[in-house]
Amino acid sequence: MQKLRNCQFIINIDMIENISGANRDFEIIFSTTDKEVYKFIFTHVWDIRCSIENASLNRFYQFRKNMPDETIESCVFVVEDSDYIKHFGSEAFGTLPAEDLTHYIIWDHTDTIIDILVCGDLGLNSPSLTHCSDTEEVIAHIVRHRYSCLPSDTAEAETTQ
Repeated sequence: MQKLRNCQFIINIDMIENISGANRDFEIIFSTTDKEVYKFIFTHVWDIRCSIENASLNRFYQFRKNMPDETIESCVFVVEDSDYIKHFGSEAFGTLPAEDLTHYIIWDHTDTIIDILVCGDLGLNSPSLTHCSDTEEVIAHIVRHRYSCLPSDTAEAETTQ
């Protein structure tokens, strides 16, 4: 039976902004409910799936029903006894090793759900979380969402795009 357990990140995601990557490395840029912008970086990704909440209503109901009492509310978990890993192993036909996979699940408050299979030991290939303090990334985020907190920077960014 699949169960969620807390991973090293306890974070409340308001909206997943962007999912990008290829060749086993993926980045997920998101904003928190505190309006901070962060980026997850995953390496050694064997598979990634993105869906909306309606595609997972029953699965989330089962997760919530079987969640241990000590679980902390978050938007990032590791799935134990993952059906996704079992399915991946049978679908890959030996083209990729299906051992030592970790299934992360990430969701936001706008109904986006991302399932990620990462190969390797949790300590070696675990995702990293970076605060997006890079000026270019933050300005791009501000312009995209038409925030007005940095008017001179956003006006300059709009003219260069």
